[in-house]
Amino acid sequence: MRIAVIEPVPFGGLLHYATQLADALAERGNQVDLICARDNELASRSGAARRRPVLPPGAPAHSGEPTRVEATLRRARTAARLARTWGRIVREVRFGGYDAVLLNGSLDLSLTALGALTVTKLRGKTPTSHVCHNVRPFNRWGGSELFVEGGTTMKLLARAYPSFDFLFVHGERSRAEYLETYPPTRLVVIPHGDERIFEDGEEPPPPAGEPRILFFGAWRKMKGLPVLMEAFDALSRRRPDARLTIAGPPVPEEGESARVIPWASGHGDSVEVRPDYVPLEQVPDLFGRARVVVMPYLAGYQSGVVHLAMTMRRAVVASDVGDLPAAVADGETGIVVPKGDVPALVDALDRVLGDPALAERLGAAGRERVMNGSGWPTVAEQVEAALRAAKEAQ
Repeated sequence: MRIAVIEPVPFGGLLHYATQLADALAERGNQVDLICARDNELASRSGAARRRPVLPPGAPAHSGEPTRVEATLRRARTAARLARTWGRIVREVRFGGYDAVLLNGSLDLSLTALGALTVTKLRGKTPTSHVCHNVRPFNRWGGSELFVEGGTTMKLLARAYPSFDFLFVHGERSRAEYLETYPPTRLVVIPHGDERIFEDGEEPPPPAGEPRILFFGAWRKMKGLPVLMEAFDALSRRRPDARLTIAGPPVPEEGESARVIPWASGHGDSVEVRPDYVPLEQVPDLFGRARVVVMPYLAGYQSGVVHLAMTMRRAVVASDVGDLPAAVADGETGIVVPKGDVPALVDALDRVLGDPALAERLGAAGRERVMNGSGWPTVAEQVEAALRAAKEAQ
C-alpha cells in the first residue's frame, strides 16, 4: 500500500510517535511517506519511511514565561502557521495519490479541529484515519478545568471525528469515553508502541545508583504536579535521601511554573528543575539517573512517557486514569495509585526508592512487556490491517 503518515508538530512525543509508526509500516513492505514539518527535531535521522518535510516549520518549544505581548504575538503567529499547515495537508491528501492517509497530530484547538474537518471534506476518495491520542482536548488556558468543556472546539470535533473513515484509540477506556462524548464512529483500539527511538541502537541505562524520582514531560495542569510536590514533601520527611527531577517545558498559559519553580527553590539539591524541552540525545542520561518515573496525572488517556520509561527499563508509578493501568500492570511493571491520592503516591514511591531490586525487577518486566507485547511491529500490523480494510471497502 502507498500510505501517508502526517504529523505537523516539529518536535516532541507526537513527532516521535508518527516517525516510528511510519517506519514500522514501511518495514512491513508498504510505501510510506512521512509528511512532516521542515527543520523538525528528527530531520537528521533516516528510516524505512520516506521523509517529506513539506509542512511549515513550527515555533520552538516554550522556554520561560512570556509577557502578555509576547503571548499574544505567539498566538497570532501560531494561527497563521496553522492555516498554512492545514492548507498544505489538504493538498497532500487530495492530490497525493495515496491508498490511505493516517493523520497523527493533536486536534486540541479550534483551528486544528477545523483543519481536520476540512481535510475529511476535501479528501476525495482517499481513505483517511486519525490517531486520537486524547479523546477530549485538555484545557490549556486559565481556570481549574482540566478539559475543554463545550465551545467551538468541541463542536468542530463532534463533526470532524465522525468524518474520518475510522479513528485509532489506545485502549478500552478511551473507546468508552469516546462513545459517550461524540457521535458514532468506527474505532480501532491499538497499542501505543515502544520508544526505542531514544535508544539509538544502545542498550537501556543501567540501574540508577541513587533514590531519584523523575517527572518528565510538559508541565500541564492535568499532570498533577501539585500532587507530586505535596507527596515529595511528605516522602522527604520519611526518606531524607530522596531526590526529584522535574524536566520538561512549562506551558505558559497553564501557569504550573509559577507553582513549581518557587517550591523547588526551597528544597536545595533535593529537587532538580529543568524547565526546558529536553533534546532527544539527552533523554537516556536523564532516565538513567532515575530509579522510578512518576506520572501523578489527574486526567489522561495514554502516555508516551509510560512507554518511554518502560523502554528505558525504569519502574513506573502512575495514576489510575484513562488507559494508563492497561499499560502499567500494577505490581508487575510498576505501581498504579488512585489519582490525587497523596498518601498512596508517597507509599508507592517510598516502596520503589527503598528497594533497588524491586525497581530493577519492575523495570525489566516493563521493558519486556512494551517491546514484545505493544512494540511497533505489533502496532504496525494492526494499523496496516485497518487501513487495508478501509481501502478494500471503497
